Amino acid sequence: PAQLKLFCMGIGIGPPWNTLPAVLTGYFGDPNGKRDWIEASLKQGQLAGRWPPVLELNDQNDILKNAFDDAPLVGSSWGRRPFELATLRLQNLIGIQMKHADRLKHVDERCLTQLGGCTVVGSGGDVVFSWIDQGLCDVPDMEQLLEGMIARAM
Repeated sequence: PAQLKLFCMGIGIGPPWNTLPAVLTGYFGDPNGKRDWIEASLKQGQLAGRWPPVLELNDQNDILKNAFDDAPLVGSSWGRRPFELATLRLQNLIGIQMKHADRLKHVDERCLTQLGGCTVVGSGGDVVFSWIDQGLCDVPDMEQLLEGMIARAM
């Protein structure tokens, strides 16, 4: 059933199996991870009124302080701090998905956890790369996508 697939997707279980580590780093952090994009996204969400606000901004909306800077043991020394990415996911869940649930809901329950696909076409309309979701929060292999684009350019 679709709800079971959604639960499995939410906790990071299921093919592709590389989703679980990505989910876990949202909760446990990653000392070598990048956080600039997370902080920029948190700022965008906070300016849009999404909860929870974790940034202190000045009148020009520049970031003065991030609540995660004070995280015990990791603070500003880690790349991606524990719960930083999870907070961004929470902002998106509450501020976008729940707020606009009627417009975002699936038409077919079987598609509840599918992201869709990815197709890159050349200037003449010919397919350079094509990929279709296998059914459980699957994502395209970006290396294959780039290889297809590079091969096309040569």
